[in-house]
Amino acid sequence: MSQTLLHESAIMERLVLSPEKAEAIASLSFAREDQERMRALMARNNQGLLTEPERVEMESFRRVGTLLGILQARARLALDKPRSPG
Repeated sequence: MSQTLLHESAIMERLVLSPEKAEAIASLSFAREDQERMRALMARNNQGLLTEPERVEMESFRRVGTLLGILQARARLALDKPRSPG
């Protein structure tokens, strides 16, 4: 994982300051249309038919998915931590 992505996720993690925000992040998911597009891109990639613009698009989905996964993991960890009183 790149250092840039680790720095970006650490910055984003600091935005998760409340349980409500952590719960909202943990529940995020890609829209159905995006999921279908990702599957289509992966299938074309597996067949060796991916164009350069499609490769860039697939890489963008991968990067966003990776960042989202990191943020969701950290949000879930924040939700599992005991909260300090008042």
